[in-house]
Amino acid sequence: MAWQSRACQTAACSAPVPPGLIRHGVCLSHYLDDAFTRVARTLERCQHGHPLDSGTLEWLTDQGDLAVRLLSQEGMGMAKLSGERTKLLELLLCLANVQEYVRHHSVSKST
Repeated sequence: MAWQSRACQTAACSAPVPPGLIRHGVCLSHYLDDAFTRVARTLERCQHGHPLDSGTLEWLTDQGDLAVRLLSQEGMGMAKLSGERTKLLELLLCLANVQEYVRHHSVSKST
């Protein structure tokens, strides 16, 4: 996967935007920061008993799909970016944990 010549849209960042993140307009590092923040907020809402709307559930699924695509793309230079690779794997684990939490608590409430 070739990197785009477009730079990250986050202030003072000139890192390249990978093709998988063009619609987000940010580099991998800033995407991961935002995704971890949103996942943490989502889990916090769940723990406070707030149900997740369909848009949030769809977003969670989309982020998992995107992380898998980013991890699987050849030529991304992931060997050089082992920190980002590790963060993508951690993001997948966080997403799985939120989904498991939601599933477990949905079953508990319905029984």
